[in-house]
Amino acid sequence: MAAPITGKVLLVDDSQQARLAIKDALRDTFSIFVEADDGLSAIKAFVEEKPGFIITDIEMPSINGYRFISTIRNMEEGRDVPIIMLSGTKNSLKKKLTGFNLGASDFLIKPFDSEELLARVKSLLRMRNLMDELKEKNALLEKLAVTDELTGLHNRRHFFEALREQLALGLRHNFKLACLLLDIDFFKKINDTCGHMAGDDVLRKIGALLASCKREGELLARFGGEEFIICLFNTDSENAILAADRFRNLIKSYSFSSSFYPATHITLSIGLAIYPQGAVISIDELIKAADSALYRSKTEGRDRVTLYEWAPSSTGNQS
Repeated sequence: MAAPITGKVLLVDDSQQARLAIKDALRDTFSIFVEADDGLSAIKAFVEEKPGFIITDIEMPSINGYRFISTIRNMEEGRDVPIIMLSGTKNSLKKKLTGFNLGASDFLIKPFDSEELLARVKSLLRMRNLMDELKEKNALLEKLAVTDELTGLHNRRHFFEALREQLALGLRHNFKLACLLLDIDFFKKINDTCGHMAGDDVLRKIGALLASCKREGELLARFGGEEFIICLFNTDSENAILAADRFRNLIKSYSFSSSFYPATHITLSIGLAIYPQGAVISIDELIKAADSALYRSKTEGRDRVTLYEWAPSSTGNQS
């Protein structure tokens, strides 16, 4: 959905002379003027032109200013657009209250003073700019809250929130999902030998590689330290193993090098668990099962994928 254009203003008045007076007052403030002589054509103009500011009369043919303002405020793209309402009658209090209750930002009586109109427009534009800055900052804070600072991937918090929703869908529609826990082999050696800046560089590159290999519908996050986690939805163990090998082989075939360390090849050990199966009926149990399988990948030689299989005879252990 396209955002309103802040340099464009929509003038709605059945009087061409009134529209001309508004343009003369605001010629140095707005770069584009869109005009309409009734509420119906004004709605059409707003949808097509997406102005960032509106000045509208109340008394108009077809659809009056009240209905026009109400319609704009009910549109997603019109909720925050500043609207100045104009009235040519002296009995203004009731009209003013009605307009404000419908979502008007300000009110002026015609004939208006050009300098007063300009001052009110500039005040509303300043408020709009402050609101836009606040929205951008809030969006950034929300992104930072769910993003791993080093790799730029989703963080552990986001992973658990998203996975909780997918588990609920899986239960409702009776499909399985897979959890892959990936650990960098001998990562401590990189940090100890080449320093933590080298380790950070490796983590960033692996994060970027995993993201480039991730397919639509796969949830990827940095789980902590040298561990990454991936969730695959509506899949079975056979396809999950193929996906795990896709990630593992990508990292294994990549030649890592930077100013912090010489060219080297890095491998991943991966633990894989399927939900639901046996005692794996919650997020914690799913992660625990994947971690158990990862431990086997590590102890049995690294650079491999191990599938967790629940054994009924010994609850919580692999067969």
